Amino acid sequence: MICALVLQLDRRLVGRWNQPALCYNTQHMKDITPILRSLGLVESEIKTYLTSLQKGALSVLELSKQTGLSRQATYVAIDSLTDRGLMTTTQQGKKTLYTAEHPENLLAYAKRRESEIKDQIQELNRSVKELALQMGGERPVVRMYEGREGIHAIMEDTLLEKPKEICEITDLNAMSTVITEQERKPLRESAIQLKTQVDGLYTDVPPTPPRKFNARYLLPADCHGFKSHIQVYNDKVTFVTFEGKMQAVMIEHGAIANAMRVLFKLAKRELKDARIQDDANEATEK
Repeated sequence: MICALVLQLDRRLVGRWNQPALCYNTQHMKDITPILRSLGLVESEIKTYLTSLQKGALSVLELSKQTGLSRQATYVAIDSLTDRGLMTTTQQGKKTLYTAEHPENLLAYAKRRESEIKDQIQELNRSVKELALQMGGERPVVRMYEGREGIHAIMEDTLLEKPKEICEITDLNAMSTVITEQERKPLRESAIQLKTQVDGLYTDVPPTPPRKFNARYLLPADCHGFKSHIQVYNDKVTFVTFEGKMQAVMIEHGAIANAMRVLFKLAKRELKDARIQDDANEATEK
């Protein structure tokens, strides 16, 4: 596109400028308007440039009268055209005049645009694969927290969401060093009230008694010591670390949450013989 514009400008402007008459008729001016528009010039800039090209050096007031633009719009157009190298300023006594540069400057500007477009195309070509990864569906909402405040933020969100099902994998030994059973009590009471199905994979037998709606499994010894907690509820997946500054991450995205549920199902199948059995499993909630 830019290549074609450059060729058209070369034929229509530079050649005509070098003719003996050294002027343009009105029809020719209209002829190159679409080209100038394609080069990024707005209507006020096109009018100002072509009028100055045809009439020669003019003051802002004279340009404004010739183009029908306001003085403010004329000043803005002159500034933009000057930045592009298409207009210049001259002094005639105390009077400031503005004149269009030789059409070869317009051709040079078009060639610069052509070079810029080529660079942009190359950059876009390098970015296509990355952009393609962002296609389809809504982007995940990711929230990050640090310290105990992050743990409490996730616990509070779980209470607000009132999930009917929770899947979790927890290093209980590590968690017990940073979260007390009293702090977790509101979650347990909410789960009982809502009859939330909680499927959990743990490094040890949880200290709380099992419930009818719980399915609890013991992780093998070689899976201990990961010092983290992963939980899936509704459209959210949360990760909490129990060492150092303690980091917490919450990802809200339905497809990601469902993918994590599939992993939990596979893990439960592998651990079916490690399900924690207790007489209380048969108890019903009051």
